[in-house]
Amino acid sequence: MERTISNIQQPQIFNIEKIVSYLSLYKDNLEQLYAWDASFKKLVELNILTPEELTELDNQTPFIRTLEVKNKVGEAMRSTRTNNPVYFKKLVQWVIKDWGGVIGLNDENIEPLVNNFIGSEKPPFKAISSSSKVGAYLYPEKNAIYDSRVAYALNWIILSQNAGNKFLPMPQGRNSKLTAFDIDVLIRLKNVEKYKPNSLSDLDTRQYIKSRDNNNYISEKNAYYEMNKLMLDISSKLWQNPKYEPLFLTGMLLFSIADTIVFQDLTSKISINI
Repeated sequence: MERTISNIQQPQIFNIEKIVSYLSLYKDNLEQLYAWDASFKKLVELNILTPEELTELDNQTPFIRTLEVKNKVGEAMRSTRTNNPVYFKKLVQWVIKDWGGVIGLNDENIEPLVNNFIGSEKPPFKAISSSSKVGAYLYPEKNAIYDSRVAYALNWIILSQNAGNKFLPMPQGRNSKLTAFDIDVLIRLKNVEKYKPNSLSDLDTRQYIKSRDNNNYISEKNAYYEMNKLMLDISSKLWQNPKYEPLFLTGMLLFSIADTIVFQDLTSKISINI
């Protein structure tokens, strides 16, 4: 039987209940799971924290430190974005580089990157890990962070729980465990029938893989918009009367389990017979 590849993308359908059910197993342990320990020293220099507040934060868990600082930095960003752009840019640099760990982004690219994100429901996919971090600090009630760990965890849940018919394009990431077990390869193996050529001559077709990926992945153009909608839907069902912004908590949870629980789950379940 011949396989035909349609260029018409089917709408994505996600089973929110399945995703929430998976995450519900771990949400109550988020404070223990979250281990991203950024440096907050520069925030004293930026007059966000006093030296005494920094000392107090040092005695808290990374979870509490991040949430307390996120509120302070976010408030400062919102109040200075239009009337003190020089200071605002310094805060953005801290979010991207010091907190987010993205050290390779050129400073002169930061302003257009942030403006493009804030000014569009469908921001460019390029550098989305950086721009969405800024968006999440500025407007945490409506902007999720789209980075490689969050996308990896979401894709694994969708894949392993049969919780959707589309996957998220992956931003570049540096985590060695996640790059060793490339989630895109696993997605393609699960859908290998879509990639089999009818004949060897089919493989001469330009963008052979990309044309088939179109049936499995949300387009990069729509990636942030659709991921953000999905995260909002998950967050509304996952958390009941949370103390902190639920969308940010969901991102922290996905980030935390990506190279721990998800990695363990993946390596326990995946087997290949050749």
